[in-house]
Amino acid sequence: MLQRTLLILILIAPGFLATPVLAADAVTATGNHVVAGPVGVITRFQDTLIAVMKKAKTLGYRGRYAQLAPVVTATHDLPIIAQIALGQYWGRLTATQRSEFVKTFTRLSIATYAARFDAYGGETFTKPTERKLGGGDVLVESQLRSPDGSKVQFDYQLRRIDGHWRIINIIANGVSDLALKRAEYTSVIRSHGFKALVAKLKDKIAEYSRKGANAAAAS
Repeated sequence: MLQRTLLILILIAPGFLATPVLAADAVTATGNHVVAGPVGVITRFQDTLIAVMKKAKTLGYRGRYAQLAPVVTATHDLPIIAQIALGQYWGRLTATQRSEFVKTFTRLSIATYAARFDAYGGETFTKPTERKLGGGDVLVESQLRSPDGSKVQFDYQLRRIDGHWRIINIIANGVSDLALKRAEYTSVIRSHGFKALVAKLKDKIAEYSRKGANAAAAS
């Protein structure tokens, strides 16, 4: 279970780290609004993952998707991640193509979480801490620990966008999933075109849905 969660949480390579600091507050007040700080964003995300894992069988794939969707979209800057994944090809797309890709990539990201976080084996996340990065970004560090003693180190890079902190980069044990996605996506576009890439992503979403339906029927 731990190794499967590792494969789908890593997004892009780490930035340069500075002196670690422990976040004093998870939220800050701005006028009449309460804005979650970096640690608050990660805590919300990780708490949701654990809650969904604990109820995974009862919720089923569709239920997990429904519970994860608002939290994933609120805590991640998926449009930025999607843009990075396409590299130089992003600038060659029309506005319509960009919109289609971001929507498809967003659906796939949520579907992946819903498909992979399908059981609970006593895992817990350690209390997150912050590291300040250059350019105003913040790195939040936490570990996912299992009862058998195994653990995965997660480093979340967050950026303040439109007044809200959003995940733009996740590194698990130093491994970058987005680097692999970027190589795969740009290769597909280069060899087969944009439509083929979108079709490939939609096929993966459909596969997750079918497997989820089959699991529900078998239970």
